[in-house]
Amino acid sequence: HTVVYSQGCLPDGIVFTSQNMVDNFQSDYPGCTTIEGNVGISGINIVNLNGLVNVTTISGDLDITGNLALKNLTGLNNLSTIGGSLHITFDSLLVSLTGLENVNSIGSNLIIHSNSSLVSLEGLNNLTVIHGLFEIRNNPVLVNLTYLNNLNQLAGNLSIFGNQALTSLSGLDNINATSISNLFIYYNYSLCNCNVKSICDYLEHPVGELILTSNSTGCYNIQQLEAACVGAIGENTPAMELSLFPNPATSFITIHIKEGIAIEETIFFNHLGQKVLVAVPVNNTVDVSG
Repeated sequence: HTVVYSQGCLPDGIVFTSQNMVDNFQSDYPGCTTIEGNVGISGINIVNLNGLVNVTTISGDLDITGNLALKNLTGLNNLSTIGGSLHITFDSLLVSLTGLENVNSIGSNLIIHSNSSLVSLEGLNNLTVIHGLFEIRNNPVLVNLTYLNNLNQLAGNLSIFGNQALTSLSGLDNINATSISNLFIYYNYSLCNCNVKSICDYLEHPVGELILTSNSTGCYNIQQLEAACVGAIGENTPAMELSLFPNPATSFITIHIKEGIAIEETIFFNHLGQKVLVAVPVNNTVDVSG
């Protein structure tokens, strides 16, 4: 007898522990494109996921963990829906997330941690919504988050910590700050650029708790982030609309701004991100002699 599965199968889920299990999936479960339960991929000899090319939907969690030879996720190219959480953890040779390009939403949490060779998040290019928290931690060679440019919505905490090579949060620019419950950014010792729009927006109107500490200069603490966010706003102001002179100055500076705009307050920060002066301009002139 030949059993042909129509769309849904495996309501109790499946854990792939060897390359043979991956390779034989289509013959063992012919016609199965929707796995109804949780899926685990965890094997010391799994080198590719090509046998899973027909899978379009995982209704439960997808847990990719403890793989010692898997370098990317090619083979999951037709996967478009993950109903539960996506965990990518302790995969020692995983370099990128190539293979997840068709996934545009995750039904619960996305956790990426302790992947010692993960250089980029390529593969998450089309991810737009995470219906849960997003955590990136302890990925020692992850340099940037540039492949997250289409991500615009969360439903939980945003946690980024312990990523020693991470230099910038560019890529998180488009997340709606009001969708972040709590924001945790710490122990990313190379991280100097935190002043992306979503983070600055959250800083201005925090929904919950904000912990930012022990990153690199410019993002070492909340005071430095405040200064960087103010600087980012200034840099985006057209030069013809805002200028100040003289610069440098030892006594007074005069701020020239577009006609009809009143300056209510000026705030000055030093190079360490410390607030050193708050002043109300008189005729657009500020005394900086102190």
